[in-house]
Amino acid sequence: MKKNPSIYTRIFKEKVELDQPACHDRFIWHVTYNRPFYNWLIAKNGLALPFRGAVFAHNNLPRFEFMYPYFVDRYDWDMGPNRDRGDDAQYDRYSFWRIDTKKCGFQWYIDPGMIDDSEFLGVSKRHYVCTPNAIPNSALRLYRFDMDNYIFRNPKIYFKDGSAHILPIRDDFDTLVPNEEINAYIMKNVA
Repeated sequence: MKKNPSIYTRIFKEKVELDQPACHDRFIWHVTYNRPFYNWLIAKNGLALPFRGAVFAHNNLPRFEFMYPYFVDRYDWDMGPNRDRGDDAQYDRYSFWRIDTKKCGFQWYIDPGMIDDSEFLGVSKRHYVCTPNAIPNSALRLYRFDMDNYIFRNPKIYFKDGSAHILPIRDDFDTLVPNEEINAYIMKNVA
């Protein structure tokens, strides 16, 4: 019987064997702090694998308030809500990397470091997944927070082949807007 991979977790300060592969959506989200230099680095090289670690993502998470690192940051005085722009303006502090799991083809597992946190937050542990593989830039697209989309939640309408298509807003991640500049760079420079 094949043994599941192990990863080193800073939370437990030890190697942890990953559970059975998790069911996941085609598109999952890796969230980082919005730092332009790192966004360009990820666009060029993909999501690198930390030493003996994993790449972590959100799977079918319904609301931003449950995403890591936001649910930790909201209690930090410096990272809390920006009252000048409204309570939800703090989400523009993050970069949202959409991972196309079909393009990278890796197994994803329940994130062992988030099991207790998911219980505390009252959400399924299946919303937090990880893989012990680096993600190539060909499987990534960068998105950003857009306050108007988030507040008004208008469905996206596009026209193709003579007909109109409507994409409903199912969760907070559906309100994100693509970063055209970085995504165009990725399309031209696929690793």
